[in-house]
Amino acid sequence: VSGYDQPKVVVATNVAETSITIDGVRLVIDSGLARIPRYDPHRGINSLLIDKISRSSADQRAGRAGRTAPGRSIRLWSVAEHADRAGVDQPEVRRLDLSEVILTLKATGVGDLRQFRWLEAPNEVALAHAEELLGDLGGLGVPEPADDASGETTITQLGRRMMAFPVHPRYARMLLAAQEYGCVREACLVAALTQGRDLLIRRPGKDVESMREDVFGQAHRSDFGVLIGAWEYAAHARFDLDTLRKLGIHGVTARQVGPLFEQFLRIARDQGLEVKEQGAPPDALEKCILVGFSDRVARRLDEGTLRCELVHNRRGTLARESAVRDSALLVAAEIREVGGRGGEVQ
Repeated sequence: VSGYDQPKVVVATNVAETSITIDGVRLVIDSGLARIPRYDPHRGINSLLIDKISRSSADQRAGRAGRTAPGRSIRLWSVAEHADRAGVDQPEVRRLDLSEVILTLKATGVGDLRQFRWLEAPNEVALAHAEELLGDLGGLGVPEPADDASGETTITQLGRRMMAFPVHPRYARMLLAAQEYGCVREACLVAALTQGRDLLIRRPGKDVESMREDVFGQAHRSDFGVLIGAWEYAAHARFDLDTLRKLGIHGVTARQVGPLFEQFLRIARDQGLEVKEQGAPPDALEKCILVGFSDRVARRLDEGTLRCELVHNRRGTLARESAVRDSALLVAAEIREVGGRGGEVQ
């Protein structure tokens, strides 16, 4: 960046492609890569892998230089490779989970999703998977033949209540189930802990893992219990970055959880749920999680490894740091692809 007493370097993510204009930028150095979220409906895995950007994204990045004065862009890939890249990025509707979108469309009265005038039609497999999931959660149902003979699903009363929470339908269903099990407050905190960046640094080293066990305790029935303990510790430490860094806790993420937690508590209260601390039974939260992730039940294949098999014959490996690594059965609330090697469950 020019116009300053000394050269300035701006390190930017994809948001800089269209959302930021900084005066004085004269040179853009483009790696040609981006970390792009994708959803695989065949395996039910959310992937966040580094991938090549499209030619249109490269043009957007180049446009960050020379907007207010002459500038240039240096691309770290060849001209031949540039010609082989996709012309434009794949629309989000074709690469992300559609559950929230479909629930919203059904709430507005859309019947046949295949006849809906999409700007970009979604993948049929992803569409069917999202409908099936919402049906399992109780958010969608088929009306009685006397009312509707088309067989198209419509939103249920439970589905409308789920829409009150600005989270994925799995977590919305979990929050509503928490009323029955008397753990609404705990469920709201779990939902808040899962909406952003990971609270805990993964694979932080043996010394940090040992410190975590001393601070958070070792006997946790769920990985969510570990997260709750970590956040409560962070709140007690007043989110001091140096203190949290020693335990591998993302301080900024921990600070962001609080407002979300309060927002979910406020919505739950407006929905008539009991948000006061009630001393819920030890397994109450686990039952709520099972309600939202009933299709994610997994069993350990053997005691000697961390290999697991989920329903529909999907296989993966339990995260090494998981608190449930000694359990024969578990609910995989999170499945992620790691380096293209398949699913890691937690």
